[in-house]
Amino acid sequence: MIANMKSQKISREEQEAMVQGMLLSNMLEHLSISLRRYFNMTADSDRQLHISRCKRCSCVRECVHMLMGDTVDPEAFCPNCAELKRLI
Repeated sequence: MIANMKSQKISREEQEAMVQGMLLSNMLEHLSISLRRYFNMTADSDRQLHISRCKRCSCVRECVHMLMGDTVDPEAFCPNCAELKRLI
């Protein structure tokens, strides 16, 4: 899987477009992490992993509910949350 991700490396611009179209961008906003900070503080390979995890995540309902204001700890369901929190 990791080797496959490396062979499909995408540009920063493509990553940015992908992130903006995913719940990942909403999670960044929820954590008060700007896209600029996210892209400046993470490596391409880390962003690819975050994108992949978000795409495969089975907890979309929990994420949407949290983003709509429900009191839910994102670390309880988000596979990227712990890493994203390190950027705060």
